[in-house]
Amino acid sequence: MLKWIKGSKSVHPFADDKSAREFIADLPPLDSYKSLEELCYWLDTLGSADDLKLPRVLEIIDLIDQAAKNHQRKLSQDYLSGSARLQKFQEIRIWNTMFVFWKQVADTYQMCLARFQAGAGGWSSLKAQMPMVVARALRALTLQLKWQLLRYGPIDQRVWEQMGKLYSYAEERGFAATPVVVYPGKFGESTIQREFLKGLMLNISSTDSLLPAKLEIAERVVAQFSEFFLMNRQPAKGCHYYFDLNEGKVPARMMSHLQMTPGLRFFGPGSAAPELQKLIAAVQVDGVVPSHINLGGTFDAEVVLEALRHLARYWAPNPPARSEERRNSVSRMSVVHDFDEIVSTVSGETQDLSFDSTVEVWTVENESEGGYGALMPQATSDWLRVGTLLGVKLDDGASWGVGIVRRLSAYDHKQRYIGIQVLTKGATVVKLAAISAIDDAELESALLLPSNANDANGAAEMNLLLRPGAFSLQKSMEMRAYERSYLLVPRKLVESGHDFDMARFRVMQRAA
Repeated sequence: MLKWIKGSKSVHPFADDKSAREFIADLPPLDSYKSLEELCYWLDTLGSADDLKLPRVLEIIDLIDQAAKNHQRKLSQDYLSGSARLQKFQEIRIWNTMFVFWKQVADTYQMCLARFQAGAGGWSSLKAQMPMVVARALRALTLQLKWQLLRYGPIDQRVWEQMGKLYSYAEERGFAATPVVVYPGKFGESTIQREFLKGLMLNISSTDSLLPAKLEIAERVVAQFSEFFLMNRQPAKGCHYYFDLNEGKVPARMMSHLQMTPGLRFFGPGSAAPELQKLIAAVQVDGVVPSHINLGGTFDAEVVLEALRHLARYWAPNPPARSEERRNSVSRMSVVHDFDEIVSTVSGETQDLSFDSTVEVWTVENESEGGYGALMPQATSDWLRVGTLLGVKLDDGASWGVGIVRRLSAYDHKQRYIGIQVLTKGATVVKLAAISAIDDAELESALLLPSNANDANGAAEMNLLLRPGAFSLQKSMEMRAYERSYLLVPRKLVESGHDFDMARFRVMQRAA
């Protein structure tokens, strides 16, 4: 199979352009997993193909890069649109395939640059193409960053180190701000500086509180607005963050008394914030995203607005501060997930939690009136995502409460940090049925959340946590609680997640 690797006279199978294109044409069009795995393999073989001239190496990389676009686009859409329905092994398979592909692309373009710098055969004819090579490597690194953020995992230090080296090279050669066509097409023109800033700005935009679809929107908006971002060697207006090209550390917000070093670069949204406000206003008025904004897919206007408003908060001169004071706390918290498990636990039907494998114990690091910051082992967190419903109880707590994961990040590969908003520190299980229900077998469990809200007419309202997909604006319900029955008229879906619906109802009258 790999006879071409052995011996000095071996020839890479892709050395001949016709053969390479025939192989690409034979890739299975309906099996994106296999196609990307094959393309990754051939990219990897270029590292040991010393008999290939550098111009041909770059042609092969470009051929493979372009051939992969439809396949990586399909898997990306499957991941984002089906994240709530995919089985865990499917989600992990897509993630691994996409991340490995973008890592291989970045590594191969950087290998091409290294050979150019070393004077490999044919290097002199590629001088004009090096800005494109650097830009593509940076873009592939930013996409690695995005896929790590989609899993709320730690960002490899390698990503920041490689981005810093690539940008340093472009600065030294004087083409960091020179326009370059990164890829053919409408949105293909950029600069090295813009490509570098895309990764930096995405990272400082606090995506650890965004669901995958909103993070995808955020990444696309960052790319579209990168022309407004700024970078300087000195602190300046619109540059609220810094990055050291030589340190390989995560970008950070400006601090007082920062020790200046040659590698420090100061960056920020520049004039992107007011431009973003214009886009928000346009979407609010028209209900659609303007045609000149490329989000890479179709998204609900409200989802887009939520992502845009999130970016606007973190691109402002003064990013949002916590609304409530956090107090350091070292305690333990019992946690359950899955709607049925939470209902069972809150209702007291789970009798012996010490032998219940569904209960996890997390370490509470800080707390406030509105929630907790907790740490959990990375190894047990495959089920966890932003928006997950939790049942929670502190070791010294009197009862089980209910919360939602609002923030998820990883300090390292061993622990994850979870920001939990507490909806109630003591929920009540109630029974619901459609008005047309005939017997008790049709009763569904729900969680009643404390509420003293009233509508415009003064009628009482209440919030309920329901099974996912259970809420309908066209369906009134009967609620049985505290040995009484109530008629509930649906008002609005407050929030939904992959494991719950939170809905508001008007209590019209006691049901007959």
